[in-house]
This record gives sequence, C-alpha cells and structure tokens, in this order.
Amino acid sequence: MIRLSAQDRLRRILAIIPWVVDKGGADLSEIAERFDYAENMLLLDLENVVGLVGVAPFGPGDMIEVTVDDGFVEIGYADWFSRPLRLTPAELLELIAAGKSVAVLADQEQLGSLERGLTKMAVALGEGAQEAIDVRLGSGDGDVLGAFRQAVEKGQVLAIDYYTFGRNESQSRQVEPHRLFADKGHWYAEAFCQLRTEVRLFRLDRVRDFSETDQTFTPVLDTAPIGEVFPIDEKMPEVVLRLAPAAQWVVGEYPHHEATEEENGHWTVRLPVASPAWLARLLLRLGPQAEILKAPKDLGQALRAKAAGRVLARMNQERHLSGSSGG
Repeated sequence: MIRLSAQDRLRRILAIIPWVVDKGGADLSEIAERFDYAENMLLLDLENVVGLVGVAPFGPGDMIEVTVDDGFVEIGYADWFSRPLRLTPAELLELIAAGKSVAVLADQEQLGSLERGLTKMAVALGEGAQEAIDVRLGSGDGDVLGAFRQAVEKGQVLAIDYYTFGRNESQSRQVEPHRLFADKGHWYAEAFCQLRTEVRLFRLDRVRDFSETDQTFTPVLDTAPIGEVFPIDEKMPEVVLRLAPAAQWVVGEYPHHEATEEENGHWTVRLPVASPAWLARLLLRLGPQAEILKAPKDLGQALRAKAAGRVLARMNQERHLSGSSGG
C-alpha cells in the first residue's frame, strides 16, 4: 500500500463515490483493494469527509449519505444532486478565483481539464472575465513555494530564516515540511520544527531565506481531517471577545477554541493568545467593534489602553516633527 498525500486521497475519493453508487454498494475491503487505499484511512475519509459534504441548512436531503454496516459501504447522493446547477455571477467569480489559485500548484498534466473548466465558467460569466481576475497568493518568493513543495515530495529538511509576526522577530530554524495548503490568500506549510520539537504552521511569505540541507526525514502519514489546519496550543492564555457583526471575519481568520453567534449578529469568541503584541495589534485593528469579556490581568483593558497610548504618542511625535520641519 503506497503512502497517499491529501491530494491523492481526494482524487481517489472523487472516483470512489460514483463507483460505489453505481454498484449499489461494495465491501470496504473491495474498495480499498481496487483503489489502493488503506482500509482504516478509507473508513476515516468516508465517515469524516464524504459524510460531511452537503449544502445549507445541512438537514435531511442536504447531505451525502454514507453507511458502513459490517464492512459493507453504501453511498447515497443528496437530493440537491438531481437539481439543475445554477450559479450567480458572484459564485462563478469565486469558483474562477479558486481555480486559478489551485492552478499554481497543479502539475502540467492536470492543467488541461482545470483550464477547460475555468474557460467554460469565464464564458458563462461574460467577455473579459478570464483576464479580469488575477489571483496572487501570498507565497513570498516563488522559489520558496517550489522549495517547500520539493521538500514535501523528497522528505528533505529545509533550513529557513522565518519572521514571526507575533514576536516581531526573525529566527533560523530547520523544518520538516509535511504538507502545503492555501487559506485566505496565503500559502502555508505544516512542518515539524526541530527548534520547537513540534509540528508548526509556517506562512510562506514570511520565510525570508531558505536553503536545502543533507538531512532527510520520514514523511508523516496525513490523517488529519480536512479543515483542521490550524492546531491550537492548549497551553496558551486565552481571551473572550464579543465581536460586532462587522468583525465576524475574526472567527474565520484566527484559530479559536469556541465561537458562538448571538441573535443580534454579534459573536462571542474564545481566542488563544500567541503573544501580547499580537493581541494588542488585533484590538487596535478592531477598535470599538470588540468588547473584552474575559482576559488574564495582563491581556485585558490595560493592554488595549497601553497599545492605544503608544500609537497616540507616536502620532503626536510625528506631528511635532512635521511641525518643526515646516517651521
């Protein structure tokens, strides 16, 4: 049984679903053998990935049904599979943008079908749509993305100079890249950091420099469910914020322990705090859109007031310097 990357697993799952549906069901062992898929991983993906695919409001008839009974697998399409697919211009635009971002990492042999699909959607959207969309993911130097991709494939350790935003410092590290993924306009690498002796996420546009090493590592089997891309360190202090509707982006942008939407559109979110500097910048950015409900003594209102004071002092200093130079 070969080791499957996340991309390999997705390809096989997309082939398995119609095959099982057409057969009216199949034994788990038969599917695993036919598609060269480890049974334990196949079962995990059927239940935790395929079984969670659906559309809002995610009720009966909205989800793909997966049943595994005594080793026999049955898959039923949701009702919406039989409905004509109608997309709004905004949805088409999102699909084209997503397709162009995926094309950055696609192999040449994969680009043909992807480009044909993108062209069809662009034609449906209207003349000039293909040229109007320019997707630029924050991968930093293009060579960085290529180096990480090669390191993942070869199991090669990279030496990097990495800028940590929360601490506002650069540090040399040696990392073992396990996988790459894109999220909200940036490329990330999930890699074992030899300095911290744990798996960390590295944003590729923050890699200042890199070099290959003679070290190799055994790639870790990718068994994490799709979507769990931001691991949370339970040892970090946390704050509880109440966010105005306009600040809902925080829920999707940052790892959190819990997020609850209120009837009036506000959100209550428990955020782990990587560093006080990171939290101070976030609070300044949010301004009156965030209310601190709960926080350790050094991470509450005093931190916000201190950060605001520093910004005000700098502004006053700049005004003074500007006035002096003008006189």
